[in-house]
Amino acid sequence: MKLVLLSILFFFGISFHVLAQRFDAGFVGGMTATQVDGDSHAGYNKIGPIGGIWVGCRLSSVFYSRMEIRYVQKGSYAKDPQEGSTSFYRMRLNYCEIPLFLGYRLRNGFNPLVGLSGGYLIKGKEMNEFGEFPPEDIQKFKKFEFAGLVGLEYNRSERWAFYLVYSYSFFPIRSHNSNITYRWNRGQYNNVLELAVRYKL
Repeated sequence: MKLVLLSILFFFGISFHVLAQRFDAGFVGGMTATQVDGDSHAGYNKIGPIGGIWVGCRLSSVFYSRMEIRYVQKGSYAKDPQEGSTSFYRMRLNYCEIPLFLGYRLRNGFNPLVGLSGGYLIKGKEMNEFGEFPPEDIQKFKKFEFAGLVGLEYNRSERWAFYLVYSYSFFPIRSHNSNITYRWNRGQYNNVLELAVRYKL
């Protein structure tokens, strides 16, 4: 009986050691520069935070995958260009997001990334200099977002890495007013630049 028990403990010990060699985990934080295509306001003028955790897996000597669970803020911002004007428009979209990345390790520490992301809209609101828009004046946002990701990561050290990622919605995050569409223009889309840092535990 003791031999069986010791064998089981030895097996789980070896399995944990193997998994520990293949998996990494840590924290991620950073910021977004965003715009919403289709809202008539151009430019990556809306700045928002990124924060969460990540788990990575070494698939081979050069390929790896990573999943993040994070909070990210997207949206758009525009200010009246006239001198002395206090007019502005802001769309603020708070998501809980799970991106999945596939990376390729290069010898110089720079790693190209591609991936997919699914997000759930926690809260979306619009406002101007007079305050937040009432719900009846807002075209309803969709609760789920699916996006494509492409970027570049730099491993600064064994513990620290930095990455720049471009993200774009596959499907509209909401329809245009009165549900107007024109060919491929089906509504409004998140257009996002991410600059983030990862820490490995």
